[in-house]
Amino acid sequence: MQPKSALLPILATIPRSGTWFIRYSISFYCHLKRGGRITDRVTGQSYGRPTGPPFDFEHFRGGPLFGIPSGFPAEHLFVGHTVCPGFSRLSGSTPWWSHTRFHAEGYDYLNAGMDYEFTPVEFGRGDYAPIFPTALEEAAWTDPRQRMVLVHREPVAQAESYLQFGKNHVNPARRQLDGRWLEEIGFAEYLFEAALPSYAKQFVTYQKMAERLPDQVRMVPYEYLVDKPGKALGEMLGFLAGDRDFDCIELRLAVHLARQEHLQAIEREIKRSLDGTRRDLGSHIQRPIGKASDARRVDVDLYAKVAQWLAARGIAPDYFTWPPAVRPSVAAPTVHDRRAS
Repeated sequence: MQPKSALLPILATIPRSGTWFIRYSISFYCHLKRGGRITDRVTGQSYGRPTGPPFDFEHFRGGPLFGIPSGFPAEHLFVGHTVCPGFSRLSGSTPWWSHTRFHAEGYDYLNAGMDYEFTPVEFGRGDYAPIFPTALEEAAWTDPRQRMVLVHREPVAQAESYLQFGKNHVNPARRQLDGRWLEEIGFAEYLFEAALPSYAKQFVTYQKMAERLPDQVRMVPYEYLVDKPGKALGEMLGFLAGDRDFDCIELRLAVHLARQEHLQAIEREIKRSLDGTRRDLGSHIQRPIGKASDARRVDVDLYAKVAQWLAARGIAPDYFTWPPAVRPSVAAPTVHDRRAS
């Protein structure tokens, strides 16, 4: 069995699938659990211990590591974008995987060549802590305490959101694709040439690992997180902690404080976007969470092509929460409920 330091529960997301909502919810939860105080920037109401320290919004970095109060099998929780630990052992059975690229940086933190000895931590014993990616790959197969969750948005809505995210990025390199400005690229081209391959490359690692290690890997639709945020987040944390019950007042308050209206108020207060990547003081939050453009949601032919594209790579359409209008065109021959956390 791997030493405890090799373990790292993974709460991963496909980009634009609620990452910062999860990060703020978990941070608010940790702060309240530690006796802190948070004042709602919209209503003025304070939560937590009245004499406790206030939440430090100005210096909050968003992890990717979080020191979770007692109950987890490891000292830290990872929240961010990465492929599923342990997948390297299975990658040979997915021939297209190795020659498919991520079209933008940030999809795979644990294999990006970071200085893993000094990984940023929120609510830890220090500001940085080590990650051991090689040991983590092994722990996925040798230690049942090593658990992983992927939150995944419906792929067309994800591509639409990520395209807008790129167009308004503060870094000019992120506003381009292979030397072309994103503003010049049509949505269908961006979807099939960039966003969808990247999505599939990350997604399939969790799918394959869930098939091999169903007690250690969960797949959670982003739409479920949007519909029932407190329930979904509590279930994910409980699963990662080894099937504990995470339903508590601190988590319910944390989810309330991480609502869209409040996060946007925080952005106005700190005078930057949640992740610091937006131009001209723009918001990280593009539109009401979970809503894509009406025009995109009724493009039945586009969705059918996406479902066929994914199926050709071994990804069944019944993993996703499709818009009602297109469900008949993307329905799998046999539908299974894979949203349960």
